Amino acid sequence: MKINLIILLFISFYSAAGIIVSGTRFIYSENDDELSLSIDNLSSETLYLVQSWIEDDKNVKTTQFILTPPLFKSYPNSKNKVRIIRLSQQLPQDKEILFWLHVKSLPAYEDIGQNNLHIIVKSSFKLIYRPSHLNEIAINAAEKILFSLKGNQLTAYNPTAVYITFRDLYINQQEIMTPGMLSPFSQKNWTIENQPKVILSWSALNDYGGKTPEQTQTIINDIT
Repeated sequence: MKINLIILLFISFYSAAGIIVSGTRFIYSENDDELSLSIDNLSSETLYLVQSWIEDDKNVKTTQFILTPPLFKSYPNSKNKVRIIRLSQQLPQDKEILFWLHVKSLPAYEDIGQNNLHIIVKSSFKLIYRPSHLNEIAINAAEKILFSLKGNQLTAYNPTAVYITFRDLYINQQEIMTPGMLSPFSQKNWTIENQPKVILSWSALNDYGGKTPEQTQTIINDIT
């Protein structure tokens, strides 16, 4: 008896098995004609079927962009290019817009009548559309974060029109694990120990996945 078992794995940051995507997030500037990304097969033996698509921040497939090719075979030790092309000219101009790029890979084993275990790997990446006038703002956005402390509630407010993804965040030299991302004009709260003041240090991810200069600030507790 032949058994084909399919397991679907979800990975939120890069990819797994033999398929590697060049990047952890992607910025699509308004002035770009297209955005190209590499999807490489590092396996010396396995051929993969690779499918990619884009969804909005509500997990709905979008028609604002197309990917070409959306489905292809990735041969062993091969390098592949996928192009992202913007179709819509009606995207908002007052802030960045978040989309999600999904890449799914499935090993294409030959059916030789044996029991097979098929593992489908789905990787998800942030795809951020940026109006051209926000390019300069994005460079120094991490410096603009406004922190406040009231009681045991620490708040970070993003007063800019761009997404800010924390690289790290420390409170009195204690690291906050997975501090996350600040959407444009949004805030994020953490519950911490009630204390008169805290010393914060933080950095963010830049457009290339690197680390922005570290920022340090002392915050006085506003308990009145």
